[in-house]
Amino acid sequence: MQIGTQSAFRPPLAFGLYPVRPPCNPHKGFAKNMIAPSTTDHALRLSEARYRRLFETAQDGILLLNADTAQIEDVNPFLINMLGYSYDEFLGKKLWEIGAFKDTALSIDMFIELKATRYIRYDNLPLERKDGRRVSVEYVSNIYDCAGTDVIQCNVRDNTTRHLAEIALSATSRALKMLSESNLALLSSTTEPILLAEYCRIAVETGGYRMACIALADTGPDQCIQTIALYGQEDGYLAVGPLTWAATEQGDGPIGRAIRSGQVQFSEDIATDPVMTLWRAEALQRGYHSVIAVPFSLPSGMMACLVLYGEKRDVWSAPERKLLQEMAADLAFGIAALRTAAAKVQYEQNLQVSLEQTIQVIADTIEERDAYTAGHQRRVASLCTHIAGELGLPADRIRGLHLAATIHDLGKISVPAEILAKPRRLSAMEFGLVKEHPTIGFEILKKVTFPWPIATIIHQHHERLDGSGYPLGLTGEALLLESKILAVADVVEAMALHRPYRSALGLEAALDEITTHRGLTFDASVVDACLRVFRDQGYHLEV
Repeated sequence: MQIGTQSAFRPPLAFGLYPVRPPCNPHKGFAKNMIAPSTTDHALRLSEARYRRLFETAQDGILLLNADTAQIEDVNPFLINMLGYSYDEFLGKKLWEIGAFKDTALSIDMFIELKATRYIRYDNLPLERKDGRRVSVEYVSNIYDCAGTDVIQCNVRDNTTRHLAEIALSATSRALKMLSESNLALLSSTTEPILLAEYCRIAVETGGYRMACIALADTGPDQCIQTIALYGQEDGYLAVGPLTWAATEQGDGPIGRAIRSGQVQFSEDIATDPVMTLWRAEALQRGYHSVIAVPFSLPSGMMACLVLYGEKRDVWSAPERKLLQEMAADLAFGIAALRTAAAKVQYEQNLQVSLEQTIQVIADTIEERDAYTAGHQRRVASLCTHIAGELGLPADRIRGLHLAATIHDLGKISVPAEILAKPRRLSAMEFGLVKEHPTIGFEILKKVTFPWPIATIIHQHHERLDGSGYPLGLTGEALLLESKILAVADVVEAMALHRPYRSALGLEAALDEITTHRGLTFDASVVDACLRVFRDQGYHLEV
């Protein structure tokens, strides 16, 4: 949430329609202030019709309110469709009398703040449609003078898709860290109880869940569920009532369903999910607001579940569920390895495959938020592979470089999407935010154990030989060869192809750029290899 005065925030055009503080309401004399006194009535009506057209066809929600009473005086069709209320249900109501704005205290406080500052903004304001579905919006309100009368204009933009993608990416990063630490636990645990306890501890301490447990299905006639490991804030919750996976009301919760079906089961909101009716009061009392049960099969054929209880409502995105399933599958493999004393060599091969798949999941999640960045990363990764091959790097080292390049812009999760897609050159402040992305990517990945220095490669990909790069200003031998390759490939792709703020400069301009700076800012051997890839091998960048 960002709140500020008009002087502190100079808002842009209101989503491309009116200025955020237009001189007047388009339905109460806006055109009169804009047209010379000698203009005919026909011209006046034409002007007002044009602005009414803009208002009614805008692809963002617009509300007009009386600044004294906070009563809604007009609402455009887009907002009506977004929230599911009729025009009459809006008209004449105060903002907090509309069900979408259910937090009455917040709405009233917002109105008081708006009266004082004349401008207020929320980047992620949760609203609820009439049908109960939640949406996340960018919300801007400001007061402007209209012929001596104050009017409130509210602009509402649905950013639910982007908001959910950002949540999914954050959750995926969290699951990645859990997966990495649990893989280390698999390698270091000497007994099954230690392994199970470590998985639960990692879920709570690294994953941020309130409680984690591992439940085992008894194949006896009572079909009971036994808890064989747990960690976190449990407070007797699992002993409140008998747990069963039988097809009964008592066994119809996420754990019972997961064991019976062999599929992941979850409750995103325990407070409202009817499946959690029997356990709701006890769960909420202990601070559980969401739960997910991830089943896995033991070598004996018995079913077990990794169960995680969250402190807040959780979306449980598909990438996060996939990673949790990988984690549970790895746990099953670890148990089997301990029981059969299997060689760890095979596991290490499986671990590498799992880590590579995890990186691809992250790349896919980035694409959901920003398809433009994802396409750039894929092209850079391909070019890196060809340059490294030309330099004679071994296959395993090339593989590590390819994976690092695939997510080298991961840190841009911290940069607002509107800055990344801006159709003009960035301001110094905006570019300063963008320059933080190598460090953000490094911080996300630095504690993840890969067979390759992926976090460091990403951290250094904007460094230059002469120290003119960022974020650390490293020079020469301080840079990994993989980072030097990634730097050249990144520049070539960026110059050769289109960017939001400029047209493509072309491949020859990109190759001339790296040739000019050969041995100065870019490694000479890497530049030479890149030139051979394009000019001798006929390589081309696929759009």
